[in-house]
Amino acid sequence: MLNTKNIRKFLFLIPLAWTLSNCGGGTSSSDTSAVVSKKAGVNDVYVHLSSDLDKINPIISTSANASLVERFVFYNLLETDPATLGLTNVVAVARPTIEQIEADVFGEKKQGLAISYEIREEAVWDDGTPVTGKDYEFALKVIKNPKVDCESLRPYFEFIYDFKIDPSNPKKFTIYTQDQYILSESVSSGYLYPKHIYDAAGLMDGFTVNQLSNPANLASLSDDLNIIKFAEEFNSEKFSRNPDFVIGCGPYKLKEWSTGQRVILEKKQNWWGEAFVGKELRFDNYPDKIVYEIIVDNTTAVTAMKDESIDVMHYIPSKDYVDLKENAGFNALYSLHEPIAPSYSYIGLNNKSPKLNDKKVRQALSMALDYETIKKVISYDLAERTVGPVHPNKPYYNKNIALYPYDLNKAKALLDESGWIDADGNGIREKMVDGKKVDLKLEFLLPAGSESAENIALMLKNNLAKLGVEIEIVSKEWTVFLEQVKGHDFEMSTMSWMMGPDLDDFKQIWHTDSYNGGSNYVGFGNAYTDDLIDKIRYELDPEKRTAMYMEFQEILHEEAPYIFMFTPLNKMAFHKRFDNANPYLLRPGHFENEFKLNSNFGKASAQ
Repeated sequence: MLNTKNIRKFLFLIPLAWTLSNCGGGTSSSDTSAVVSKKAGVNDVYVHLSSDLDKINPIISTSANASLVERFVFYNLLETDPATLGLTNVVAVARPTIEQIEADVFGEKKQGLAISYEIREEAVWDDGTPVTGKDYEFALKVIKNPKVDCESLRPYFEFIYDFKIDPSNPKKFTIYTQDQYILSESVSSGYLYPKHIYDAAGLMDGFTVNQLSNPANLASLSDDLNIIKFAEEFNSEKFSRNPDFVIGCGPYKLKEWSTGQRVILEKKQNWWGEAFVGKELRFDNYPDKIVYEIIVDNTTAVTAMKDESIDVMHYIPSKDYVDLKENAGFNALYSLHEPIAPSYSYIGLNNKSPKLNDKKVRQALSMALDYETIKKVISYDLAERTVGPVHPNKPYYNKNIALYPYDLNKAKALLDESGWIDADGNGIREKMVDGKKVDLKLEFLLPAGSESAENIALMLKNNLAKLGVEIEIVSKEWTVFLEQVKGHDFEMSTMSWMMGPDLDDFKQIWHTDSYNGGSNYVGFGNAYTDDLIDKIRYELDPEKRTAMYMEFQEILHEEAPYIFMFTPLNKMAFHKRFDNANPYLLRPGHFENEFKLNSNFGKASAQ
């Protein structure tokens, strides 16, 4: 569940620091006539980010914050309406026509789809070159290039096996699928890259979508010099952070990226979409600049907002949010909002570790976490527990699963049953593993600066010490932390996944194919769960699909590869000098391109 950049319809990792939330109603003040603001008349929006980006390149970036920046640089055929969570046409003239077909796919008969789009006549790249089906086809080729760093994204496009452009109109094209995938329309709606910029040498011209889609060609393609040379350049910093080569057909362009400090987007002049301003979704782009201020420390970020250095902040820590609601001066300048957040927090357990490969041990750890204290102390008693990776608002969330209780006695019994006992009386359980005595000592990896994660880890450490399990807490800077998690170089780690509004496709995180290159960081899965995941992906009958969703959640609960914790609300603050600053359910909860300056706000001192 990762990667389509209209806020990605799939999943993203985020630090836990921002996820445990407080509930309540939004606050605002209608009388602003006496308000004095140092930002009066400033038509730039300053948005807080809790960590740096990895890249600005939708196909290969994986960080959640990258998607927040990319969504205004790279526009897709369709985008998600943040209010309704449905798909709507943007670069496309309309939503696609979809026909069922019988397809001959690499020698096999398949029941597939023909998905046809037309790109708006007005759509052009920054140099005036038309956006055509060739640019969409190029993006498909990039994704299917086995050497491009998009392992998490590639499985979502497996169902596409061929592509054809209308010979009479280069802006019309058809995508051919070998299956009737539950996310066919959603996935097919992106991506768009200017071929003449990203592949000026034409290195991918000699390959077709059909050729790149055939598994029988994988070995030869992987050794092809053009495939390798193209991928090396596409994966490079040139196309990920150089403003001259980070090019999309959206309303903003990259002006500057200062690592660890800020990213600046600048509104394009004479953008092709200006013809649709005020008429269609995603075309109202008012700020001259959008500046993303990267501030890792929570306290520093809130202080910066109080000083009006930040206009927009989401996932405000609960204690700070409660304090801000009582701050009259702050409320004169900012409005507060709390939409439901599409995310869940968890502690990942490395299922392939010899210390954690027994589900009884993982279940015991799940029972050693004091969830109620976390709710009261960290999230002010208003966070909601979740049983698994499905958002509680979705109809196939399994409400029948009994949540793991906080029960140290049951946890102790499970550890005893698993064979981990303190035979030598040193206070630490041990077990013979491959002929060697191994102590049950676990390293808990955290992203640096996450106060919530540190508090949870300390709580779990203290509880497990009572059971003869030793926890060492290790904090790493976010990029290093993420590298270790992706490399399976951890025993325990804590993060959150952001979710999209679409049907859940579990392949990215839970399929064994996703262990190397995907997001199955904990090493979960077997042949049965893989088969169940694959069946869910192509089951169009809602009743049958729901039954499989339910079963999969039951398996996850039994196997306990994660300690599933909470789903939050998204606590946000918006500066009041902007009209049309609306809160949304869709992550990150705001579309700052819509913010329209009220030129009179904050000028009371001049009267």
